[in-house]
Amino acid sequence: MGVMKRTVVLVTLVCSLWACKKAGDDKKPAGDPKAAGSAATKPDPWGDPPTTKVASGTGQSLSLIDVGRDPQPHDKLATKVELGDIAKPAETKLAIKGFASTAVTGFQVTYNPSKNAVHEQFRGALQSNHVFEQVAETLNRTWRIPQTVDIELVDCNTVNAFYDPNTKRIIVCYELLDYFLDTFKPTAKTNDELGNAVIGATMFSFFHETGHGLINLLDLPAVGREEDSVDQLATLTLIAGGDEGVAMAEAGAYWFQIQAKGTGHQTPFWDEHAFDGQRFYNIMCLIYGSNPQKYANFVSTNTLPEDRAKRCPEEYAKINKAWEKLLQPYLTNGAAVNVDYKPTVAQTEAPKTTAADPWGDSPSGDSTAKPSTPPPAAPAAPTHAVTCEDVATKAAQLIGKEAEERAKSMSQDEIKELAARLEAQLPAAMQQILAQCAKEDWSDTARACVINAGSLAVAEKCN
Repeated sequence: MGVMKRTVVLVTLVCSLWACKKAGDDKKPAGDPKAAGSAATKPDPWGDPPTTKVASGTGQSLSLIDVGRDPQPHDKLATKVELGDIAKPAETKLAIKGFASTAVTGFQVTYNPSKNAVHEQFRGALQSNHVFEQVAETLNRTWRIPQTVDIELVDCNTVNAFYDPNTKRIIVCYELLDYFLDTFKPTAKTNDELGNAVIGATMFSFFHETGHGLINLLDLPAVGREEDSVDQLATLTLIAGGDEGVAMAEAGAYWFQIQAKGTGHQTPFWDEHAFDGQRFYNIMCLIYGSNPQKYANFVSTNTLPEDRAKRCPEEYAKINKAWEKLLQPYLTNGAAVNVDYKPTVAQTEAPKTTAADPWGDSPSGDSTAKPSTPPPAAPAAPTHAVTCEDVATKAAQLIGKEAEERAKSMSQDEIKELAARLEAQLPAAMQQILAQCAKEDWSDTARACVINAGSLAVAEKCN
């Protein structure tokens, strides 16, 4: 009930700003179900990848961008840059407000302008389709993180993607998309194939860097090489996204295969990364192991050698279980239920925080104390007439209402951007309010005050 309630709130708020255009007018007719169903089982990134939420319209837009040259090795491929020299996220007047003393957390997106005309086309294609806002929304619905993380699209003067632990930002370089267009153009049969391969490989790179971010933010152990660990997490995350996610993981794998064969560019990742050929087989093994019957032709086409394929189901099960256990304390309620773990915040009422909770206070008052894994909390009966989830839901409604008032003086483009930000960031805001309400054990009077408030300003005065 709680997850459904939150979904309705988000849809209502976004529709009020956007007139539900995103949910209706822009929706493209579904493709041939038979073709879509076969896409994920093909052992290559081509064919007809499923065109769903993230990829819809974006791949085609990217494929039509003319980089102004024939495919060739990128002249800045091996350029090393200092992360501190990469421009910070561009400021925006469309920031989402928090609630009272509850800090703003979660993933948020910035598309930095570029002086490069081709990069501006990349920015336009990604921003107009709200690609990374949709990804941020998914992340915010999945993980509770203790602070804000910027997802930044920006000029880097090198071909790469990064996680910057100093500024807590995931950086996707426009040069990387330029590079992927070059890499896949010689083998793509159609513009759709090219565009979907570019967006797929970009998403694999992004989730790889997100893995680095989670290890840093949540102080997770990385057993073995961290680069191998985050390749695993990126692949598992995309597999969990269904056929579209699998198609993206395959695009990432084939990026490595092209490089391993020496028919494309040299890899921009070096030193501690595994060889490109190893990365290709590791990704394909996890995909195959997740559903051997569905991906049986990986073996029949010798894309995945039979000797390796035999071990893949067990390999997938072990790696998937290990990551679920590591991430379980930080999963949102809905995500925890989906992976068969009990939520750490009960659906009806969040438990008091403990020293093992990174969002609470350590016994010494040291906020930098390292979190440990708390035991799963059993759902508890509500002890208040109004639950913390009710309060979080109402606070989100008021944040949305405040955004509606601001939107009255905005252009249509700004309203669309604000709506996309709301959709992406409200799940994180609601999780943070839920946790804070539980931690501080807000009184019945304060909870009722929020529920009855007619504006965000009034609710923020509820003690």
